[in-house]
Amino acid sequence: METIKNHRCKAKDHEHEEALSRESFIQGNGGHKPRDVEQLKTKDVITETLKKVELKRTITFFGTVAILIANIGGTGIFIAPTTILSFSGSPGMAMVMWLAGGVMQVSMALCVVEVALMFNRAGGPYYFIYQTFGELPGFVFMWGYLIFIAAPSWALGAYTASLYSLSLVFKDCDPPEELVKLIAVWVMISVIAINCTHMKVITIIQKFLTSCKIIALVIIIILGLINIPTDLGQENLFHFMDGTRSEVGQIALALFAAFYGFGGWPVITILTEEMKHPEKNLPRGLLLSFSILITTMVATNFAYYTVLSKEEALRSDAVAMLFGQMLHPLMPVVIAVLVCLCSVGTLNVLIMSQPRMLFAAGRNGHMPKFMTMLHKKFHTPWPATFTLGLLGIIMVLSGSVLSLVAAISLYAGCMIFLLLLCLFTLRWKSPNAPRPFKVPLVLPVCACVLTVSLVFLSVLEKPKELGFVAMVVALGVPVYFVCIKWQKPAKLFNSVDSIGKYLQLLLDLHYEKN
Repeated sequence: METIKNHRCKAKDHEHEEALSRESFIQGNGGHKPRDVEQLKTKDVITETLKKVELKRTITFFGTVAILIANIGGTGIFIAPTTILSFSGSPGMAMVMWLAGGVMQVSMALCVVEVALMFNRAGGPYYFIYQTFGELPGFVFMWGYLIFIAAPSWALGAYTASLYSLSLVFKDCDPPEELVKLIAVWVMISVIAINCTHMKVITIIQKFLTSCKIIALVIIIILGLINIPTDLGQENLFHFMDGTRSEVGQIALALFAAFYGFGGWPVITILTEEMKHPEKNLPRGLLLSFSILITTMVATNFAYYTVLSKEEALRSDAVAMLFGQMLHPLMPVVIAVLVCLCSVGTLNVLIMSQPRMLFAAGRNGHMPKFMTMLHKKFHTPWPATFTLGLLGIIMVLSGSVLSLVAAISLYAGCMIFLLLLCLFTLRWKSPNAPRPFKVPLVLPVCACVLTVSLVFLSVLEKPKELGFVAMVVALGVPVYFVCIKWQKPAKLFNSVDSIGKYLQLLLDLHYEKN
């Protein structure tokens, strides 16, 4: 770390000296002779060469909010209500579960913000764990993250967007699986291409895609409110609390599902190095985003059940589509288009953020050095993005992503627990370290107890998934020692390092300059 800081200081001093010498040169001569002009041009070339190839702080407050709203919960509000309703037993209790799940997630998010702002570097959870617990835990976490979070989430986002887009054509039957996969790959490649441009362009596109999610929710809420005075609406409201479950296990499972219905916010911590004024924009953006989403998601659930009875809702996973069919023949088309764009928005956030974790791992020697290469013009990590894209495409074509959903949820819960442990460890080891944002200790304590409880319940529910996750993560330990600690076989690593030279020539990429 100190070496990086020293390099940065030297570069800044060099640039400052060049600027001063140019200014004194201009002020010391009343007119420019031809030789003087040549010297100025030479200095301009030197200054241009010294420009840093680094991640730029271009994400504004509204960009932060757009990223969070798009990724928190993803498209779950259009699909997950059936699961939560089946566990809670009644529409009224389901709404309570959605509210509780949102409040729990925002509490955990604020705890992680404290850790994120202490480091304020690209890499998110991987970088926090690496800095707090050391190299081996950091690498093993990243190994599991790539397998259970990054590649599957890209595949799932592209697959969902493909499925909803094809539902406009195949209205009375399921589309062919091969066609769904082909469209999903095309969607993923298209979004990757967008993310190889300027971050300003990416965030502008993201704001539009996020607005599609809000528009979809607002349409559903308005239609539900309009339906309240009707006989159907009054009858559904009369039975709003019928069948409410009182079993602790069922309520816990409903809460567990609602809790994950507000997941996805950790991606913003990966982007703190590219965020303007993160000490202000990150906590404020989280609070505003969760306030909007908790309100709209609870209101959307209320709207669903003014039109649909409990029995009707339980018969379909695509609750939003069924809701539209009950109101007007064109509504399913409108909802399908908006949900498709929401899925693309979620995918865009993942492709925008998660390659920064590989980028940060390249800085620490946990990934090949060429992962730290950025495009000279766009300042975006092309090699890291292409690598994750390749993994995502393989997962889409293999069709294995849907079988990993339970394992993905379990690993996500373990990730939150590790981030809370980072907070406790830093409070203990570095009590006087600067903290731009600090939460009361009772908040992470309650969040930790809750996370452990949810993970424990998920293990009881799906013990095989726990064994699978533990086995795959444990494989990261020998991989660390062979590939990172010992770097065997050496010839393989030399050939991997040489890839950077070809990338520089072919794609105008450069290593990060500090």
